[in-house]
Amino acid sequence: MGVEQEYILEIAEQKTIPLSPKRTPQAETRPWPASTIIVSADSHLIEGDYWLDGFPAEKRDQAPRMVFHDGYFDMSIGEKSMTPPHIARHLCDAMECTPGLSDIPARLKDLDVEGVAKELIFPQRLFGLFMFGEMQNREEVFGLYNEAIARRCAEAPDRLYPVMVPNYWDMDAAEASVQRCKALGARALMVPLKPGRNKDGKHINYNDASMDTLYGAIADSGIPLTFHIGEAIPSAMPGAAGISLLTQMQGFRLQWSSLVFSGVFDRFPTLKAVFVEGGLTWVASMLHDADMAATHFPTAMNPKLKHAPSWYWRQHCYATFMTDPVGLSLLDRIGPETCLWSSDYPHQESTFGYTRSSIQAVFDATSVENAQKIVGKTALDLFNMH
Repeated sequence: MGVEQEYILEIAEQKTIPLSPKRTPQAETRPWPASTIIVSADSHLIEGDYWLDGFPAEKRDQAPRMVFHDGYFDMSIGEKSMTPPHIARHLCDAMECTPGLSDIPARLKDLDVEGVAKELIFPQRLFGLFMFGEMQNREEVFGLYNEAIARRCAEAPDRLYPVMVPNYWDMDAAEASVQRCKALGARALMVPLKPGRNKDGKHINYNDASMDTLYGAIADSGIPLTFHIGEAIPSAMPGAAGISLLTQMQGFRLQWSSLVFSGVFDRFPTLKAVFVEGGLTWVASMLHDADMAATHFPTAMNPKLKHAPSWYWRQHCYATFMTDPVGLSLLDRIGPETCLWSSDYPHQESTFGYTRSSIQAVFDATSVENAQKIVGKTALDLFNMH
């Protein structure tokens, strides 16, 4: 009989970590090198009941609602729950009832113990709305969310920084929407992986030249464009949880190649794009394949790019990770200046409970200078967190 294969996780705490509500933050055992600052480039805060009061009176019955009852968070539209109760209870037991996901003081206590100075705040249940590309009332839903997340992050100024959703479906309103997000204090602008249809009912494609209005507005704003995993709908078939996680974390080849090969970065040389929670490993193989496509299919490349496809990664793009030993071993191919550590607080796959060990893994993998960029300094500059 063969020897039982152990989990190939290189951080010991990962193998026995409890569900998020039962975790305790990991206390300091050694100081980081001087001038180290820890920034999570991807953390989450659950939505409150943000929408009802701001919806037009004639549409109020269409407003999303978020309430906590019977031991779980229930998000609904038109009295129809978006998440069945048994799944919502599971989410509570697994992560959503972690106090810091909703309560700012509780969150800050966890961050202080684990040494995290600042966080970029992504939504929690809003990803569920992204799954419905033809959803109604996008202007009200995302506009009110942006205002609400600005208020919530203002509860911890200089610690929490909001991600907002611009108008990506109506190019006549895109520029004003980006400016509104900037005025509200957005540090990143998120668009869905599967954007659905535009205001005219046509499918949105990120390599469509009609999207240049949005890209130009984002580039001019100086705020990075972000894509985040979380829109997959797992089936009820066997293995759904593992299948969903693996397929979502396999990278962003579609979104990245849509920007690069359509010439978006050539047209908007100040645009920055961040690919969130897919890890690092996918980047190296993608860059090889992209350059192969450009050299082996030169007559099919339209438009003609000013640079090799891989060039655009190092000049314009970033990826976040929590733990990724293989990705960290490929820093020479990926570029340490493009890598951003995140805790993903307080999700099941987050580093909450072993954050300091995950950061130590970065220092162990590269030079102090590179590690300090990865765990905080690059994020400070990119997201204007100084």
